[in-house]
Amino acid sequence: MSNFFGFLSGANQYGRWVPEPVIKAKAIAGGSTLDFSQAIFVHPVITIHACAFWGGVTLIVPPNVHVEQNGEAILGGFGAGGGVYHRSRSAMPTTVSNSGITIKIEGTAVMGAVSAAVNRNAAPAQLVTLEEAARITQEVPEQASTTREDMHQQIIGDALSRRLASAPPVAAARITQEVPEQASTTREDMRQQIVGDALSRRLASAPPAAAAALQRAMMPQGQNPTLLQNRQQVVEGVPVPSAPCKESQAHTAS
Repeated sequence: MSNFFGFLSGANQYGRWVPEPVIKAKAIAGGSTLDFSQAIFVHPVITIHACAFWGGVTLIVPPNVHVEQNGEAILGGFGAGGGVYHRSRSAMPTTVSNSGITIKIEGTAVMGAVSAAVNRNAAPAQLVTLEEAARITQEVPEQASTTREDMHQQIIGDALSRRLASAPPVAAARITQEVPEQASTTREDMRQQIVGDALSRRLASAPPAAAAALQRAMMPQGQNPTLLQNRQQVVEGVPVPSAPCKESQAHTAS
C-alpha cells in the first residue's frame, strides 16, 4: 500500500509509476496530487482512501479510466459537489472506461476538497501484466511529465470555450476566425518583471552617484530606466560652485 501525506507541504506523484491496488492520500494544511497520466496499470481496480483537512487531494486520470467517487464533505467539497455537508455517491460523468480500469475514491474532506480531473491530452491507459510493467520500466525511456502544462492549457481552453458559447454568434465567429493564436510570453514577461523590480530596489537604495552610473550602464543593454524614476529621480549635470550662488543672493538682497 502506498502512502502520500502532505502536511504543510505537497506530497505529489507525477510521471511514470506503477500504482498499487490500495493507496492512502492525506492532505492536512497542504496538498497531495496523484497523476495517473503516465501510470502503468497492473491492477484493474485501484482504491484510494483520501482525507483532506484544510487542504486538497487531487487525482488526474487518463480519459479512458473509470472513476467512482464515494465520500463526504463538511464545509468543503468531494467530487463535483460541496457545501456545509455533501455526500458523493456517483461516477465521474466525464470518464468512460474502455480499458477495464477503475479508480475508486473514498474518504472525507473537512474544510478542504477531494477532487478528480481528466487529462484529455494523456495517452489512453492500458492494463498490463507485472512482467510487461517490469519490461517497460527497464527498457522504455521515461518521458518527462507534461501534466501541469496540459492541465493549465485545458483549463484556459475550457474557460475560452464557455466564453465563446455565451457570446453572440457573430462575435464568437469573428473571434474564432480573426484572432490568431499567440505564443505564450508569460515566462519571459515574469522574468523581465522580476529583474526590473530587483534593479529598481537596488537603484532606490543606492547613492545618487552610484545610481547614475548604474543607469548609464543599463542604457547600452536595452534596459529601460524610466521604470525606476518612480522611486528615485536621478539628475545628471555639471556641479555649480556654491560661491557664485551666495554672491547672487547678496545682490538680490541689496
